[in-house]
Amino acid sequence: MKTKYDVVVIGFGKAGKTLAAKLGKNGKNVALIEKDANMYGGTCINVGCIPSKRLITDSLNAPKVLNNST
Repeated sequence: MKTKYDVVVIGFGKAGKTLAAKLGKNGKNVALIEKDANMYGGTCINVGCIPSKRLITDSLNAPKVLNNST
C-alpha cells in the first residue's frame, strides 16, 4: 500500500510532535518517523534537557565528599 504524504517529520521530540500536530490540524497528511522506539517523546523527556544533563555530568565529575559526622 502506497501512501502519499504532504510532509515527513523526522524525530518524535517536542518540536517534531508539535509540528506534526499543527500540520495535521491544518489538513496536511503527515508521516512522523522516530528511529528509536525507546525515545518516544524525544531527548528531553527520556534523557533530560541540557541544564539537567549539565548538572548530572558535573555531579558525576565532582570530587566525592565524605560525611564524617557522627
